[in-house]
Amino acid sequence: MKAINLKCSLSITFLCLSLLTACTHDQAKSKQEDIKSNAQATQAAQSSYGTVNTWLDDFKNFRTAVYKGDTEKMKTYFNFPVNADTTQIWEAVYEQADESKRPPNSPGTFTEADFDKHYKEVFNTAFLKSLLKVKSEELFKKGAYTTPAEKGGSFSMAANYDKATATLQLSVMYSGGTDENGEEIGEGESATIYFFKVENHKYLKFDKILFAG
Repeated sequence: MKAINLKCSLSITFLCLSLLTACTHDQAKSKQEDIKSNAQATQAAQSSYGTVNTWLDDFKNFRTAVYKGDTEKMKTYFNFPVNADTTQIWEAVYEQADESKRPPNSPGTFTEADFDKHYKEVFNTAFLKSLLKVKSEELFKKGAYTTPAEKGGSFSMAANYDKATATLQLSVMYSGGTDENGEEIGEGESATIYFFKVENHKYLKFDKILFAG
């Protein structure tokens, strides 16, 4: 009887060990599959962006990131926190907001978390639509390019590269009348100007936003 009990005990132990081994194997396999999946996702994301040899390459990558709404990539073009005393970035965020939604005093900095929350206001519809129309090769060769006005004539972009100061300037110009949301913006022209410093002759870094007009 004892022999039978011992045999049953050994069988149960062996079964438990087998189940434990199978479970561990499945967990390890699942972990490996997750790692492989994450690696493939990272590789796919990186493949959307070209190698940077000149500032033109980085400009193209920036444009792709804005088009895709890739906040992680867009944030690589910033040094956070941004000093709000030297840029009108908060004005860009609240430009189209109701007066009641605007804070009485803008924060002194613009952080990475602020960008995650407000990137669509920083790079708004007018910026995106006009940015996509910039002929990058012509901009690189001539140092300047102005896009045709958006249908309806409400906005366009003037892109200029200043070699002496290594600065790329992207100006969204409103012709008066209405903005990209169809809202009245008053008489005359106005512009929202984005400045990017070009580091090491090839990497774009956000400098500031200013308003004109």
